[in-house]
Amino acid sequence: MTTSEILHTAVAEPGERPPAPRLVPSPPVFAWKLLDPFNDRFELWAAGGTKPIARLTIGGQPVPSATVEASGRRFLLTSKGVGNRRVAISDAATDTAVADFDWQRVGRTGTLRLVKGGQLHWCRTRRWRPTFTLADRFGTLLLRFGPDGRALGYGLDAQLQPPPGSRGDLALLLALGWFLLLSSGAAVSSRTP
Repeated sequence: MTTSEILHTAVAEPGERPPAPRLVPSPPVFAWKLLDPFNDRFELWAAGGTKPIARLTIGGQPVPSATVEASGRRFLLTSKGVGNRRVAISDAATDTAVADFDWQRVGRTGTLRLVKGGQLHWCRTRRWRPTFTLADRFGTLLLRFGPDGRALGYGLDAQLQPPPGSRGDLALLLALGWFLLLSSGAAVSSRTP
């Protein structure tokens, strides 16, 4: 058993043979590392990774925006609308819309609608030590974000890894989460992973 696996056992009824223990891998951990405080440049690292998964540059005055570079692609995240209640996500090379994020309650809940179909829900889950989650339409937890930029991935093996381009999709979701934390004022200084 490795340190990233947890041993689970079930309780057997009297007279029954106990079930065999099963190993459940712990969720992957991701973190944003600040590269350049003057230009708000970050790199996304997986725990135990040897190279960054993505790069994020925050910019835009007076409208918050960001550029994400992942898996050889660039995406633009741009706040739009009155009070920046919407974030448009587009492919930088083709200027094609990829997704739209709409705040229901700014800084607390919102919905990510993908152009190709599907939607994910963003929600603040704790009051005193805020964490944020990204879940699918059925409430299945995909990612849990801490205000310091760390993220735990849940359900990623089944949900995001089989398609070949999924690493970029995952990086884009992680970048959107960090951008939402930064632009809503919920982010705190990150620690090195």
